[in-house]
Amino acid sequence: MNTGSDKLSQEVAERFSAAAAHYHSYDVLQQQTASRLLAQMTPGGRLLDIGAGPGTCFSHFERVNQVFCLDIADGMLKTLKGRFPHYTPICGDAQNLPIADGTIDSIYSNVALQWCQNLPKAVSEANRVLTEGGELNMSIVAKDSLMQLSELGFKVNSFIDEQELVACFDDEDWQLESFETKAVTVYFTDLRGLLQSIKGVGASIVKQQQGVNQPQVTLRGRKDWQALQLKAELSRAPEGLPLTYNISFIKARKKR
Repeated sequence: MNTGSDKLSQEVAERFSAAAAHYHSYDVLQQQTASRLLAQMTPGGRLLDIGAGPGTCFSHFERVNQVFCLDIADGMLKTLKGRFPHYTPICGDAQNLPIADGTIDSIYSNVALQWCQNLPKAVSEANRVLTEGGELNMSIVAKDSLMQLSELGFKVNSFIDEQELVACFDDEDWQLESFETKAVTVYFTDLRGLLQSIKGVGASIVKQQQGVNQPQVTLRGRKDWQALQLKAELSRAPEGLPLTYNISFIKARKKR
């Protein structure tokens, strides 16, 4: 019998699989956060990319000799295999890694783990598969992201706050080398493009939440859509319509 969590994981997998073919047409945020994350890394040996999507190039890291790519969406892994045939794709869940203890030297995860229902379990699993002294580099969408959508009346995900995020890294198991949350704003020509940037990478504005009562936009026709566009235009900047994410960047090392 499937649990609610299993059903939600399946829904997430299906959305991301469907988005695989056109992912790189919309991954503006992912490219910006990847650039920052790659700059802070010092990986070597066996590298695991958690929530790999259609893949990231790690060829400039000379000490990396093998790349494993885990994603919950089989469609993403098929795209990845075409782009990076030398990578090893693994279809699985970050909260239950199908990988042996102490076999991975470095972990990379770029704006993926916010979809976990049990983030402490995912962080614990990362620790389990790392070798002693192995490093985890991750970015994750944090609290108060997508404020422009909230202002328009959309129901938006409740993302993790910094205190909860730091608490995932137990002092006995992890040395937290760096932790910083930054606002990352991406810009769009129009509201349709802004909304498509989320759907186009397989994400969703809303995930299942209990006890949350927020207003939701109801579009009954062309007039409602035009009114929503006019409201969005009030926040237009010279670069375009903004959409702001709070992104936490973490570098942690396994102690034992």
